[in-house]
Amino acid sequence: MENRQNNNQRAWLGLALVLFGGYFLFRNLDLIPDFIPYYLFGWETVFVIIGVSMLATRRREGFLFLGIGVFFLLPDIFYLPDFRIRDWWPLILIAIGISIVLRRKDESSRVDGLHDEDYIENTSIFGGSERSYSSQNIKGGKITAIFGGSDVDLTHAQMDGDEIVIDIFCFFGGNEIKVPRDWTVINESFVIFGGFKDKRPMATNLSEASRKVLRIKGSVVFGGAEIKGI
Repeated sequence: MENRQNNNQRAWLGLALVLFGGYFLFRNLDLIPDFIPYYLFGWETVFVIIGVSMLATRRREGFLFLGIGVFFLLPDIFYLPDFRIRDWWPLILIAIGISIVLRRKDESSRVDGLHDEDYIENTSIFGGSERSYSSQNIKGGKITAIFGGSDVDLTHAQMDGDEIVIDIFCFFGGNEIKVPRDWTVINESFVIFGGFKDKRPMATNLSEASRKVLRIKGSVVFGGAEIKGI
């Protein structure tokens, strides 16, 4: 399932790059027919494509990108002469803020009754943050980085059971997660115009009984996420 999702993401990204590249090439050569609207290949459409792709893989952050793209496409589609982006661009910040509030609401409902150290909650916006966890009962959590960087150290922690999930949202930012050597990391995040790397050395001689699984879910858009070890 994971490989199929990754292949679908790469296929859609490749198709989008081909279409946009072909458009700009033909435009430079004056070969674009007049009936093709110019706004179909603007930054607004990129946001719409990202949003639809994320929603297709059941990621709620897609509403954020889809809403921003559609809103700023409306003046081109319906011709609103008094619409000026410089007046309305703060709506992007508002939309991001609403997305963060909703994520924190989900976190609060899940953390209820848990110790703070047992649940990972890290948010970085227009800045950087570092936090280390040493709980021996980590249950997962969420990491958000928007125009910023987040560094979460789990090398001295142990998970509750054999598997936990960390949900990440990285938008024009970076996430770095340090994990113990015996953890197996499975990336199931949505990555577009970004990257995800596991920079740890290969672990050897780990028995199935000692193997712990960390699943990374969420979205990485115009950013990067890295897994590091000790």
